[in-house]
Order: sequence, then C-alpha cells, then structure tokens
Amino acid sequence: MWFHAKAYLAVLMLRFRIDVIKGGQFLAMRFYLLLLYLLTTELAHAFGPSSFRFSTKPGPYTVGFRVAYQYDNSRTYNALTDVNGTLANKSGARPLQTLIWYPAHLAPRASAMTYGDYLSLFVSEDSFTLTSSEAASVLKKNLHDYQVDADPQARMRAIKDAPTQRGKFPLVIYAPSFSGPAFENADICEYLASYGYIVMASPSIGADSFDMTGGIPGAETQAKDISFEIGFSSSIPEVDSSHIAVLGYSWGGLSNFFAAAKDDRIKALLAFDGSARYFPSLLSKSGYVQPKDMTIPMLFFTRGEIPLEELVGADVSASVLNEMAHSDVYIVRMHNMRHGEFDSMKQRSPAYWTRHPSAEYSPEETSESYNWVGRYTLAFLDWTFRQDQHAHQFLTNSPAANGVPGHMLAVQFNPKKEDQPSTQKP
Repeated sequence: MWFHAKAYLAVLMLRFRIDVIKGGQFLAMRFYLLLLYLLTTELAHAFGPSSFRFSTKPGPYTVGFRVAYQYDNSRTYNALTDVNGTLANKSGARPLQTLIWYPAHLAPRASAMTYGDYLSLFVSEDSFTLTSSEAASVLKKNLHDYQVDADPQARMRAIKDAPTQRGKFPLVIYAPSFSGPAFENADICEYLASYGYIVMASPSIGADSFDMTGGIPGAETQAKDISFEIGFSSSIPEVDSSHIAVLGYSWGGLSNFFAAAKDDRIKALLAFDGSARYFPSLLSKSGYVQPKDMTIPMLFFTRGEIPLEELVGADVSASVLNEMAHSDVYIVRMHNMRHGEFDSMKQRSPAYWTRHPSAEYSPEETSESYNWVGRYTLAFLDWTFRQDQHAHQFLTNSPAANGVPGHMLAVQFNPKKEDQPSTQKP
C-alpha cells in the first residue's frame, strides 16, 4: 500500500499546480484528484466500507461552496517549522483559509462535490503559496491521519462556486476541534446552508504555528479567528449581520465562549461536546469569560454518560451550563455517541472504527444519532433566529414525540431567569 502512496506523491508533484492572481490576495488552486482517489480508495478497501450515512432531508436551497484565502494583517503568524518539520522561521500576517457554504441556485450541468474535494483543502490550511513538492509533503503528512481514508468518491451536497441565492440569511461560524480542519463537519455545514444559512469556517491553527496552542492563549487565538470571520462576513451582501451564531466542536466549543464574551455581534452559541464543559477553569481564569453574565441562548450536545474513571485531565470544579442562569440553555445528551463521533470526518473513516471499535452501539446507530444532531441544530437556529413555532415545538417535545428512536438521546431545557445579570455582555 505504501509503495502506491509513494508513486501517488511522485506523480502529484508533477500535476499539482497553483495559480496566483497578481495584485490581490485571492488565490485559485487547481488540484488534480485522480491519484488521491486511487490512494484513498485503496485505504478504504483495506479497512472496509464506512457505515456513515447523512440522510437527513435537505432544505429547499441548492448548496453553494467557495473558498476565500485571506490574511489577518492585524496579527502575525510565525511558522516556526516548514511542512517537513525543519526550522523555517517564516513570519507574516495570519493566514485564514475560509470555507463558505451558502444558499445557491442550481447551475446548468453542475455536479456536486465529493469528499475528496474537501480532503484536497488540507494543502492550503495555513499557506496559500506552496510549491508542488511542499503540497505533496503536506498530503504525505496527512496520510498518517486515519481520517483521510474516508471514501473520496462519496457525493456531498455542495456545488463549488454555484450562483448565490439573493436574500438575507443568518450566519453560522463553525469553530473546529483542536487543530481540526475547517471541513471536519462539512455534512452539517452543507445541511444548514440548504435551509437558508450561510456557514463559514477556518482551520483550528495555533497562534504562531500550525498546531493549535493550548490553554487560554489558544482559546483566544481561535476566538479572534471567529471575530475576524464575522468581520469578513460584512463584505457578503447576503449575510444578515443581526443574526450570527457560533457553533463549536470540542475545543471550538470553548473558544466560542471566549469569542462571545468580547464580541456582542454573536447572538447564539452551539457546542458539539464542547470543551467548556470539561475545562471550566479556563473560562474563570480568563477574568472576562463569565457564563453567569451571558444572556444569549445556548444549545449544547454532550456525549454519552462518562464514567468518573475516564475523566482523566478534566476539570469538574464547576458546571458552565448550570452557571448560564440568564440564558435559555438546551442540553441534548447523545447516549450512543463518543466525543470523536460528533465529527463526520471521523464517522466516515473505516479506520476510526477499527481503532475505536463500537461496543454497545453499532456504527449504524451512531450514524443515525449524527443525523439527529443535525435536526436539533437546525431547530435551535430556526427558533432562535426565525421564531419558527414548529422548531420551538421540536426543541421542547419529548424525543419520542419527534420520532427519535428509543434510548438514543435525552433533552433538557433550562429556561433563563427573568432577572438580569449584573453585566449585560454579551
């Protein structure tokens, strides 16, 4: 198998091409995916097919997708090592690969993207000017990541550069997990766009180098990325800037608290098993992230119940969700999902299931659970931003009344207290 990988990389170096449009920051990348398809197909066959199916009914809109290659000139980014791990000491403005899913028109003869199209975005996560050999090195590094064996042929819903649907649409910023790619939950990002939301995401990269920085500095780095993307969204005429939510998975479900504490443009928070639940002391140590003073609504998904013996390294000194007394807080406990399974990239990976074999619940059941995560996410946004009464009913129904299979999830609603906190931000 690795002989074929080497052959793939050698040919890739000849066929990878980057075109830079002079006089601007836009960079159009052309990536030939034939050998990526051949290699990842071989990997998929080695581990067997994935059971993941995102079959939740899409909305009325065609899903468009595009990439913006941006720089935050207010911050520096010092790439201490190059793609091969050797010292590089490069310095410049902070790069932000920005993925955008949006409501669109169906273009004539348009074809949907594949998962392989998303995998190709690995080569431009923190550099937009790689040579062909450097791009090959980035992909070689990612070959060691078991998530890359996801089937590259799998058809997605987005159509690249599809014509934009005119109108005003709420904005959802997706904040990935610790060092996660921006497309790790592309399935739900596409799903939301099909129902009339614009979704934007950037990779989770560190303050000075590719790997995300830990602790408060890392959370603040990603929070600033979130606010930068919100600022960038003002250049998109279709964004309704009065309706902005931040959805964070894992580490992104900690950073979004940091972002909301300083950015009052954020009107709602969502988290897929967010780290704020497991590291509340990072919020309190910041001195300014105060869940007890927040007044914006929150939807929080948690993994199945965790034995105390497995909470190694977690901080259980406080409950962030209980502290949010002045916010409407919806908690959805996903009984048959582990932390990694809130990431559709992992669920798509046959090797993930080889390394993390299912016990009580099958991969098929976990895949179905992910579909329900999508439905509850949409209902929360539709109620929060559109005052859709059917969505509100869905959120407050018993799971059985919504048609959820028995024992799959439980929902808890903690309504906000009517008295106001001492501070009004956010």
